[in-house]
Amino acid sequence: MIEFELTKDLQRLTGLTVWPLMLPEHAQEGVTLLRVSDAKVDTGLAQTALVEGRFQVTFILVDDYERLLRLDSFVRQAWESVQHGAIGDWPVQAVRRGTVHQDMTPLENNRKQYRLIRDFIIVYPEDAT
Repeated sequence: MIEFELTKDLQRLTGLTVWPLMLPEHAQEGVTLLRVSDAKVDTGLAQTALVEGRFQVTFILVDDYERLLRLDSFVRQAWESVQHGAIGDWPVQAVRRGTVHQDMTPLENNRKQYRLIRDFIIVYPEDAT
């Protein structure tokens, strides 16, 4: 599954732990990964094994908004540069950015937990092994 390769690459690029869906209760920082959709690519007449997957990546940091923005930019640049290549060991045809959302949760002792949620649209073969 492509999620395993995306997780490994996000860990490599950010140096943070990556979890599926959401942070565990004990963690205040990290990255989460969620597959939102995986529509088959419609080419008209010919069927392909390509999927256009929408993946939501959430960067979560405490008291470091600038680093949050740098992490998003770093991952975005790395992944958007992939054209007929791979992320980790999974072949990828193209990556483009989708929507972005930011928020902040106040914590104790005047600390702040910042979140940046970025969608990536990744075109990849569903049956790659």
